[in-house]
Formats: sequence, structure tokens, C-alpha cells
Amino acid sequence: MSKRKVPRLSDFIGTGGHQFDDSLLQDSQGSVVVHTLSIDQLRRSAYQPRISTEDDDALAELAQSIRELGVIEPIAVRPLAEPEHYEILAGDRRWRAARQVGLEQVPVIVHDVDDRTAAVIALVENLQRQDLNPMEEARALERLLGEFQLSQQQTAQAVGKSQSAVSKSLGLLKLAPAVQEHLQAGRLEAGHGKVLLSLGLREQQRFAELAITNGWSVRELEQRKKALQRKGTATVRTPSRDPDIVRLENRLQEWLGAPVAFKYRTSGKGRIEINFSSLDECTGILERLGVMEDGSD
Repeated sequence: MSKRKVPRLSDFIGTGGHQFDDSLLQDSQGSVVVHTLSIDQLRRSAYQPRISTEDDDALAELAQSIRELGVIEPIAVRPLAEPEHYEILAGDRRWRAARQVGLEQVPVIVHDVDDRTAAVIALVENLQRQDLNPMEEARALERLLGEFQLSQQQTAQAVGKSQSAVSKSLGLLKLAPAVQEHLQAGRLEAGHGKVLLSLGLREQQRFAELAITNGWSVRELEQRKKALQRKGTATVRTPSRDPDIVRLENRLQEWLGAPVAFKYRTSGKGRIEINFSSLDECTGILERLGVMEDGSD
């Protein structure tokens, strides 16, 4: 087992603005010790936000690098209750790539941290390496808020994001399940989801399918949504009918025995429509109006 001083957490999970207390990951002397463990002693973190674990091009590239150079960055772990086994805090992809190329041992740094810190580390590493899809990120943030009772501001500080960014990410959880699946699978981007949020669930699904089928960018989807909302606003803004006009229509309909409609504009101009279904009915209306004499005499 070798020992050497290594950088702080921010150096081996990537640079960024996270603000949680990474001094928790150092020993009392301000340094950490690198150990070598069997790859089978490591377990995925219970707080790993990445749901999808299938092999991809990036993982294949990492595996090729590890095949040639080995695991350069130690994997951060913490002890499990199971003897001689450890939970991965940071380095899940390195561990999977190492397994892929058949490595038997990997370098690790063992830390004694609580569940909250373990969750933050797993999330921050993935966020800063851009390994998460929008829904994985949203669910991980939701877990920080719910399980550890953090406010949005505390969560934002922990993961190095603005409170607005955290709020927008959490908003994706309000999308229709089918739309969330598209984001999960990478068929839509986070920007598409944010545009769809202001629509009803059915419209979300319809526009999501259209965006995928037609290859709409976020901007194109926004334009389509605005066109729909303008149409809806025009309908909503149709002037409500004057109750006095409605009462007059009803009185005329009773007197004439036929449907009557007042058509008017805000300028005051308009017309009165009287509908009839036969010539006999028309004659009766004209007689009531005094236009024709009653021919019964």
C-alpha cells in the first residue's frame, strides 16, 4: 500500500463552483492516503444519480485510456457495514471502465463521511463531468431537498449552481411522464422541457412528439408554443356579451317565435339576425313586425 498527498476534492472530481465543505474529505493532518483495493470490494453508491449504466462511446474511450495508462485518479470511497467493502463516492465511471478492461485492483482514497456528504459528492461529480441527463439531475436535486431537508438555496450552494438553475431543473419533474422519458433517453434537451412546462400535459406530449419528429431546436419549439398561446389568448380576449343585449335577444325571440342574434362591434355598429326555417315561418315573423298584413281577413 502506497501513501502520497493528493489534492483536495475539487481537484479530483473536476473544477467548479461547488461550495460544500470538502475539508470533510481530509484527515486530521490535511492529507489523504491512497490505497489499492480489489475491484470487487467496491460497490456503486446508493446516492449515484446516474440511472443509465449501459456502455457508451465515452465509457469506451475511458476504458481504452485505463487499459493503456491504468486508473490515474484514485476513486473516492467510504467504508460499508459489510466488512472489507466500500461504497464509491466519486469515480463510478472509472470503476466501471476498469471492470470492463479486466483490472483486478484500483487506487482508492477512503473517506469517513455521512450520507448527506456522500450524496452531494456523487451529484457534484456527475454534474461537473456532465454525465447526467436532465431527469437524473432533477431527481438527484429533489433527493437532496427531500431526504436531507435542504432548502433550494442550500442545495444550490452545495452543488455549485444558482438557485434559479436548481429551481428550473426541479421544474422538469412536473412534466408529463412521457416527456420525462424523452428527456431521460436524450431525445429532448433540458431546454425543450423548460419550454413545454407552461403547457397542459396533453399539449406537452403532443409538442414533444412534434419536436422529436421534426427535429425542432429549443428556439423552434419556443416559437411554436408562442404561436399556440397567441391563438389561445385571442380566444380568451373575445369580449363578454352585454347582459342587456342578451335579455333583449331573449325578449325578441319570445315575441317573434324565432332565434334572434345581435351582432355588434365595440364601435357600436352591428346588425340583428333573425333566423327562420321555412317561408311560412318567415311570413309569420314579418306579420309580427308589421311588415306584412295578416292575410286571415
